[in-house]
Amino acid sequence: MFEKTGYFLGFVFLLLSLFALDNCRPKGDNDVMPMDSTALSSCILLNEKINGVLLRAYEYDTTRKLTYMTEYSGSSQLNKIVKRYTFEYNNSNRLTVIRETNLAERDKSFIYELDYNSKSQVKTIRPFRVYNSGTRAEDTLSLVYGTNDRVAELTSLRGVTSKWEYDTANNVKKWLIRTPLMKSDSLLAEYGSSDDKVNIYSFSQGMQLINLLTGRAHSRRNPIKYTSLGQSVEASYQYNEKRVPTLAVLKIKSSDNLLRETVYAYELNCK
Repeated sequence: MFEKTGYFLGFVFLLLSLFALDNCRPKGDNDVMPMDSTALSSCILLNEKINGVLLRAYEYDTTRKLTYMTEYSGSSQLNKIVKRYTFEYNNSNRLTVIRETNLAERDKSFIYELDYNSKSQVKTIRPFRVYNSGTRAEDTLSLVYGTNDRVAELTSLRGVTSKWEYDTANNVKKWLIRTPLMKSDSLLAEYGSSDDKVNIYSFSQGMQLINLLTGRAHSRRNPIKYTSLGQSVEASYQYNEKRVPTLAVLKIKSSDNLLRETVYAYELNCK
């Protein structure tokens, strides 16, 4: 269920120009931990596979904090590493830097520096593009939180704004976007229902932030039915004893009624 990641602005403009997105991946968020213990788990994610092919692999330190994530092309013909992510923490175990190394495209590597507010919520994300000659500041992304302490807006200095609306259970209902050329918000995704289990990305703030950069703010649960860019998705899950998904089967129907099925498998390590 998971979109290939990348810098927020590049994703947004590509999204709007092509109006095409592989919607078969769930959503992710920021650093606020849910109060409901039923939305938490002692499981960490070791890897993800798409239709039996490795898509992502995760590494951790001795305290089970995420330190590395490797992303693959997910191709059954020739599965290549496309990106590597490194997650850096300060002495207080606060995530401060995410490094994205793009092995598939030149000059598409980034460093994301994180700043926090007084409530220990990420308030800004500062992307720097990495060149052979050094780094260059690309933008500043500002986060606004709603009354439920969930990310309500992500705004770029260049005028691109993503907005999210939530239901009473803190699951995303809508994702909207506006660019400087638009007079009103445009609805990109709408979520109809969710399960009552643990979100597959509850294990890591870092992965929630990476997902946020591609429009997928964190929901408390896993989505069951949603629509996005002319496609409708129905998901069914298998869970372990900790109520975390181990398998997700997505049935995706496009606007021309073409139906395809994608299977995601998750290897977990649970205490």
